[in-house]
Amino acid sequence: MIAELAPLRADVRVSRGECLTSEEGEAAWVEAEPRYLHRAVQNLVSNAMRHAENEVRISYRLEAQQCRIDVDDDGPGVPEEAWEQIFTPFMRIDDSRTRASGGHGLGLSIVRRIIHWHEGRALIGHSGSLGGACFSLSWPRTQVPR
Repeated sequence: MIAELAPLRADVRVSRGECLTSEEGEAAWVEAEPRYLHRAVQNLVSNAMRHAENEVRISYRLEAQQCRIDVDDDGPGVPEEAWEQIFTPFMRIDDSRTRASGGHGLGLSIVRRIIHWHEGRALIGHSGSLGGACFSLSWPRTQVPR
């Protein structure tokens, strides 16, 4: 995915951060719908690239029961008062952005919907390592049949 998205902005470096798994030497598996999970991460990374100054970092952590993907950037971040509403459809916190400059305000609501289908959560916070925003997706490794 890094190779796929990196050409979008040549001035922003997309890197792989810490990738941890609890199962040493075993193939790491995650029960998820790959097409939708790919779309969710793609939306987060392309959004981070739009707002980053120089760097976007993608990390993941696989534990016995839980999966987590973090997308950090070194952009201006998102004000805490907008953290919940940023996942609302058509929401933009930057009034200067228009459809012509990219986006319709749907990407993050799609991310939240996809991760909800996987019985997980989409969260935003401050990036401790890069100083901008950190978007996190977490969901159970094993999905319960409905």
